[in-house]
Amino acid sequence: MECAPMHDVLRMTRAQPVHLVVLALIAIVFVVGVVISDRFATPLNIANIQDQMVVLAIVALAQTIVILSGGIDLSFAGALGLLAVVFAMIAGDNAGTFWLAVICVLALGAAIGLINGAITTYIGIHPLIVTLGTSTIMAGVALLVTRQPAGSVPLFFEDIVYGRAGPVPYGMIFVLVLYVLIGAALWKTRTGTRIYAVGDNDHAAAISGTPIHQTRLFVYGLSGVLAAIAAIYMTGRFGVGDPRAGVGFDLRSITPVIVGGTMLAGGRGGVLGTLLAVILLAVLGNVLNFMNVSSYYQWIVEGLIIVAAVSFFAGASKS
Repeated sequence: MECAPMHDVLRMTRAQPVHLVVLALIAIVFVVGVVISDRFATPLNIANIQDQMVVLAIVALAQTIVILSGGIDLSFAGALGLLAVVFAMIAGDNAGTFWLAVICVLALGAAIGLINGAITTYIGIHPLIVTLGTSTIMAGVALLVTRQPAGSVPLFFEDIVYGRAGPVPYGMIFVLVLYVLIGAALWKTRTGTRIYAVGDNDHAAAISGTPIHQTRLFVYGLSGVLAAIAAIYMTGRFGVGDPRAGVGFDLRSITPVIVGGTMLAGGRGGVLGTLLAVILLAVLGNVLNFMNVSSYYQWIVEGLIIVAAVSFFAGASKS
């Protein structure tokens, strides 16, 4: 017998105050940006902010799904680098090999995710250890293949990646479509219900008939596919495959998830909060750049945001 829908509507209702807080913070940071520079609110800079958030938005979406299921994925740092190198080396300047590269990288991304999921699910090793280990392996493989950025992409793909529909980059439009589709799937499909159920209480979900192992494998496989999509976009932006392209994305992918209100324990949260948090972090980073704040200090700020968000939700859950 299939388990009940885990009160998704109630969860989202409880998450709405978090959305309002993040929206308020976005507004405050935006006003600060307008005050410190007359170039901040220009169409060119707004488009630049959107361009900068595309990769993080895709990776954070993958992380959201994994965390909702009660897991965690720290393999993005190594996966993005390896996938970017493979894509650029297969694609080259030839439009004819472009789609072959896309198919190969999507398949490789899915395989990486399934390996992470299989080790976690069937061997029982904590996903943090598994994904951190596979990330290190993939980072090493990428550097064995090439220690410097290599390969290339067709010019038509660069035109797409840098293209815009008015003030909105194509990449941002793709991100919004992706969030809507996956958000709707989490809300309206049996698979989405299973993901929430497994993350909320896997023992109760198993008793109710939810296929725990298959659900976790699906989640990690989807995470790998999304990582591949992010790597393809990133390679289009760079024009080459950089083996170090994913450095920092293992932890950066977690920040928007936490700030957006998804519980690290799983089963509560959603993609809307993650998207709003990605926007907040992108706008904040842009404002700090206008203030000539070093990237090292920006890392400190991001770390403080994580600690503050975790502390806030921990206190709220206890109360």
